[in-house]
Amino acid sequence: MDIEKKPARDTALKAQAAQAENLPVLLDNGTEHPKTNIPFSAIIDGRQFSGQSLSLVSATVAGLSGPELEGKQRIAVLRFDFDGYTIALQVDVHISRIHAETGELRLDFIEPTGEHLPTLRYLLNSHIAGDITSIDGIISRREKAGVSNAKSQGGSTTFGGYVGRGLRVAATAALSLALAAVAANLVYQRIFSKEVAQLATLSAGGQPLRAVASGQISYLNLGAAKGEVLYTLQAVSGDTLSVNMPCDCKILPSAAMEGSTVMAGDTVAEVVTGETAPVVIATVSADQAKLLVRGDIAELKFPDGVVAYGKLTAGAQALTPVGAQGEMRAVIAPNAALGGEAVGSPVSVRIISNRIFAIGQQLGLMSSNSTAG
Repeated sequence: MDIEKKPARDTALKAQAAQAENLPVLLDNGTEHPKTNIPFSAIIDGRQFSGQSLSLVSATVAGLSGPELEGKQRIAVLRFDFDGYTIALQVDVHISRIHAETGELRLDFIEPTGEHLPTLRYLLNSHIAGDITSIDGIISRREKAGVSNAKSQGGSTTFGGYVGRGLRVAATAALSLALAAVAANLVYQRIFSKEVAQLATLSAGGQPLRAVASGQISYLNLGAAKGEVLYTLQAVSGDTLSVNMPCDCKILPSAAMEGSTVMAGDTVAEVVTGETAPVVIATVSADQAKLLVRGDIAELKFPDGVVAYGKLTAGAQALTPVGAQGEMRAVIAPNAALGGEAVGSPVSVRIISNRIFAIGQQLGLMSSNSTAG
């Protein structure tokens, strides 16, 4: 009897030893985010580095690196090579050199809760749980080792086996959908839409009265009638310049006040005659101005969560040059009713391709004449 059972015991011992070799190692560094030894590589500025350890907030890599990376911020591509496919995550990192001789670098994630977090957390948790392991530098799903006998070899799959397989299939499908959503969002952010760097301002839509020269405002009368002095400017040239009120109309204050220093062309006040609709005043690059002229849509996000859409207004004042870098001041008319109490609030602007906007309208994701909270 002992002779007959010996092969089964040997098989069990070998299976347990192989399973122990494949268990992940937690490299606890004394923080709440221990590092793991999951196989990965990192690509920084076109150079590939071998991954040493990885956590949710940082990574350690090694490879050929120069002193120019010390203390710099870069986009690192963390690559996980599975058997038959690859997962790549883009992460903004701050680089610190650990060993100059070995080229070992520490990558601290600038935004640990960024778009990469769900996928990275899933990979690390799966590795810690032993669901995935390394085989010759390639990570793959670990097959559960066990002791088999004649009865279990001939038996059918249990209910628990079906449940486990279903859970793995569901997890894989969820990961695939998450990766597809991340890829679609990156394509939308970088190809089909452009973020305006500077914050815009919601204006009442009146006529701006701008500074005629650079200098300091020594007098400002927001109650001035037609023909009375609206403001006096001590110009940098030494001259004192006074500007009269051009009409009997309502004066809306701007950021300028007595004692303020303004540059030539800055808005000192805004006058409104009759009923006007609010407009968004944005400073855009030359390329973004071309997109607006082409008919692309401006997505307008307000501090209270309201989202509206608009287009470049018509007329000669729709685009005016500002600065020396080719920027343009764009006047955008929202396609939604905005209350007067919102005048003066900052606005975040993103320019969306009109074709993508049309597709979004068909899918019910965007509306050209309404706001959303």
